[in-house]
Amino acid sequence: MASEEFGRQVDRVAELLAQRAKRKMGLPRDLKLVGEESESEPDKAGATEPPSLPNWTTFQPIDVSDRAKKMHSIMAIANAHGWQIAVTHFLMTKGVPYLSDLTEPQLDDLHDRMLGYVDAAETGCSLDSCLPAY
Repeated sequence: MASEEFGRQVDRVAELLAQRAKRKMGLPRDLKLVGEESESEPDKAGATEPPSLPNWTTFQPIDVSDRAKKMHSIMAIANAHGWQIAVTHFLMTKGVPYLSDLTEPQLDDLHDRMLGYVDAAETGCSLDSCLPAY
């Protein structure tokens, strides 16, 4: 009984992953309303292939450029310390909606600022009025 439930959950996860892979590849979604079933669907259900995991080789490679590493470092610092608002504020002052829209000098400036924030927090970590060190 428990193994049947586990099997259904595994099948559902595989189906969700397959749907996500289709979205990433730009294919249309197969959406249907909850409780919406036609008379012909049970016949088709046995004839269709079971959900399978996506072909991971069709996805584009991960960007490992210096620019991408800098953007990752900025977001890692912001997320680790709860400073996402600092990134948002910087983007607003530069008039761009996304981190990827920053120019190289602007991205370098933001990266240096985030490293400076970390240094300031670590330096003043023993003071009562400063951020705690993690």
